[in-house]
Amino acid sequence: MDWDARVEKLRTATIAAVDALTPLLEGQRLYAICLQTADDGMSVGFCANTEEGYAEKRASEAEVEEMTPQYSAYLRWAPAEWRYEFFGDDHFADVNSDLTAASLDGNEDFSAYFDRLIDAMIDALAYLRAERAQALDGVTLFVTISDSEEAKAVERRSADRLNPPTLAGQFGQPLN
Repeated sequence: MDWDARVEKLRTATIAAVDALTPLLEGQRLYAICLQTADDGMSVGFCANTEEGYAEKRASEAEVEEMTPQYSAYLRWAPAEWRYEFFGDDHFADVNSDLTAASLDGNEDFSAYFDRLIDAMIDALAYLRAERAQALDGVTLFVTISDSEEAKAVERRSADRLNPPTLAGQFGQPLN
């Protein structure tokens, strides 16, 4: 399968996940959406959080953990702590099947493959921003890699590309 087809599948899956999530929000204020992969590049997951989800997580963690600005920022921006982590996996099943096969077949240099995957994920979120601009006003979009030393650089690059400067500047920071 070619990369243009993978990008199209990622775009379609991302739009479908957002469209499935939107009616479930029932007044919650969405503030972040990301696409996440792991260092093996075998799959992509959709994650989202709301201000209410963040406040709830922060309150529960504050009962057992000191709420430093760094920990607060972690809870705000780490998809593993979000209310809608890996939401809508069914929408990504087809593309993830393809990514698993491509990752395992070894026909492409893995570093080149992974770079193209990150670019495809950024493209899918850029497409989402364009297609759902009004609904995503004030929502930060980014790409991440779970448990990776490369995550911060990928997050920063994607956040800068996908968001207006005010949102990109707030990305990764604790809530004031």
